[in-house]
Amino acid sequence: MAVIINESLWNGSGTSETCGSEDAVTFQYYTWGVTANIVAAYGIIGNVLSIVVLRHRQMRNSTSYYLISLAVYDILLLLFMSLFLAIPTIYLEKDVLEDYYFAYQYVHPYVYPFALIAQTGTVYTTVAFTVERYIAVCKPLHAANTCTMSRTKRVIFFILVASVVYNIPRFFEYQSVKIFDKTTNKTTITYEYTEIGNSQHFQETYFIYLYLCIMFLFPFTLLVVLNILLIRAVQKARRTRNYMSSSNTKDNNLTVMLIVVINVFLGCQFPALVDNIIVAIFEHSQLNCSEQWVQFTTISNLLVVLNSAINFILYCILSKRFRRVFLTIFRLRKNKPKFKYTVNNKSSLYNRNNLVFRQNGVDGTAATNC
Repeated sequence: MAVIINESLWNGSGTSETCGSEDAVTFQYYTWGVTANIVAAYGIIGNVLSIVVLRHRQMRNSTSYYLISLAVYDILLLLFMSLFLAIPTIYLEKDVLEDYYFAYQYVHPYVYPFALIAQTGTVYTTVAFTVERYIAVCKPLHAANTCTMSRTKRVIFFILVASVVYNIPRFFEYQSVKIFDKTTNKTTITYEYTEIGNSQHFQETYFIYLYLCIMFLFPFTLLVVLNILLIRAVQKARRTRNYMSSSNTKDNNLTVMLIVVINVFLGCQFPALVDNIIVAIFEHSQLNCSEQWVQFTTISNLLVVLNSAINFILYCILSKRFRRVFLTIFRLRKNKPKFKYTVNNKSSLYNRNNLVFRQNGVDGTAATNC
């Protein structure tokens, strides 16, 4: 669940701007081209399985709708990260997939904004289910009117619309250009900043002020505060667990699972936030000549990929209901009856003998007493 995909490592010609450092390109290849692609492939499968399980009737509640929305955004994010960030590094290191690399540079200006829409959606979907869980746990009297299916669907739709509106300027940030290379006598396609994207006013307003407020200060401050309050509520509930009903216990387990999801989100996103703040402050040319920064931004984006891929594992580990429904759906667990009936052998023998004696005209009770 990335905040921003940092592509400042690549210039318009599609080459790595690391002042001639081949080690940086190799590091990116093994981090993005190999590791990130493997993680992304697993994450897409895991999020699809999460959607299948969360749509089951036994999992249907307002929180599950938020988690389904989150899984959809994560799938899109992993797909875009793999296609337009991880796979292109393979060409730079191994000199394969040349046609794909140049096709990627052509479609980048048009596809990149959709990846950022998915990123914005992940951030505010996380904020939305955190707020809902806070209301359910800390303001239970308001939960009945607030945490409803219809309200959840409206919030999800609003997040989608707001994510699109916020990222509309991204569609005017890059453009595809044709460059003729005299050494190879070939015309190649690449992308570069448009006049709007290269404007200092646009960079300061959109990347510094709007980004810091909308994508950093507001959502992450709210997540940290609500996360602390939820942790305190869970600790208080555990101290009084002897007085808790089974329904309260289930709510408590759900809260614990979401707290872990939120903390993993914050931990994986924090390096990316630091990275983008550094990009907003310093010149790109200065940063791209620093191999340490190249390694830092590469790892921060890998953590973003990991965060979008790991939720399925967290659900399986922390939610007993999720595991049970998953095993039932995929026929890995047989449905057991709610009530078990046992037959006492002595009682059965007694009833059978009693029936025989009565058929012979003899009182079963007397015969038994003998």
